[in-house]
Amino acid sequence: MKYIKEANALVLIPETDLVASAVEDLRDYFSDRLGDYPEVPTVVLDVTDVDLVDSLGVNLVVGLYRQVTGAGKILEIINAGENFMKVANFFRLPSLFSIQPLPEG
Repeated sequence: MKYIKEANALVLIPETDLVASAVEDLRDYFSDRLGDYPEVPTVVLDVTDVDLVDSLGVNLVVGLYRQVTGAGKILEIINAGENFMKVANFFRLPSLFSIQPLPEG
């Protein structure tokens, strides 16, 4: 887990699959980082290293969305691989927030 603080965004990078065994630690980490940087208007979840997402991982993402939007911020997901996009589309997550696929190449 790591993060990058940019001028107008907080980029959260899980560096692990969003599965049951990792969800609790990720939720705590994300919440702590959001508390550290309350002034950022945008939160970006970079899922470059995420291959698997289970139902608890989906709940984590939806919970992050609710926390971020409840604070008047915008959530974006970037670098979503094919498997992430399949799960996101199945749960209709793109109707809630922006999900950008991995660039081609």
